[in-house]
Amino acid sequence: MARESYILANWKMNTTLSEAMVLVSGVLRKTEDLEKVNIVFFPPYIWLVPIKEQYRHAALGAQNVWWHPSGPYTGEIAVNMLKGIAKYVIVGHSERRSIFGEDDATVNAKLHAVLDAHLVPVLAIGEEAPLKIEHLSDAEIERHVASSRLGKALDGSTRGLTNNEWGKLIIAYEPVWAIGTGRNATGSYSANVIRALRRIIAKKTNKDIATEIPILYGGSVTRHSAAEFADQSTIDGVLVGGASLKVADFSAIAEAFAEAQKRRDKKNEIS
Repeated sequence: MARESYILANWKMNTTLSEAMVLVSGVLRKTEDLEKVNIVFFPPYIWLVPIKEQYRHAALGAQNVWWHPSGPYTGEIAVNMLKGIAKYVIVGHSERRSIFGEDDATVNAKLHAVLDAHLVPVLAIGEEAPLKIEHLSDAEIERHVASSRLGKALDGSTRGLTNNEWGKLIIAYEPVWAIGTGRNATGSYSANVIRALRRIIAKKTNKDIATEIPILYGGSVTRHSAAEFADQSTIDGVLVGGASLKVADFSAIAEAFAEAQKRRDKKNEIS
């Protein structure tokens, strides 16, 4: 059975309340008929409650979380504060790692807290520079990925997870060198890296989990580049930054994945 796609809108530190409402309303209207595509909004914390109250059926997520249930942590949000409001939480985004100094141990603590709260973590991992994997075999690509910062982040961030917990993750592969630069990795490059990640995950868990876990691409995705990633069967969606702030652009990205799903379903019916 084909995996469904996840199209995640990471607004980062953007939008006023009125802009947030217009964005959600517009995207929901334009994407309401799309099948097998899960749209999730990650607004700034302050807009989660008003969006939830206005659009009860909108899927919401938090951009970050702290792992302690309460305490003297000025400016932080605990997982239990999100219950009933947000279902998803981004953990380990490259900006949290690079700007705020979060290491794999911190990300791992947050990941466990999100899972313990029965929320869905979106674990972001990536590499700082393009991997030299052109013309390499699958086994060679796997070794390159495993030994890179990407592979080490996967290992350190998921330490201590049970197979059952692995099965509840969404992973966002974000090449750091592409985020905010206007450059994105090619669809084939990303697909090769993600296939290697699945093989690495299979060794940590089992083949079924590695096959079923949603792995998304995140790195300067635009309405023009979306189809390139949607056409890769091993890529299950995208984590979108700047383009998620425009109704038309973000909706077009979601449509690209819905169309790719239709083509795959039709192909499977024929075969």
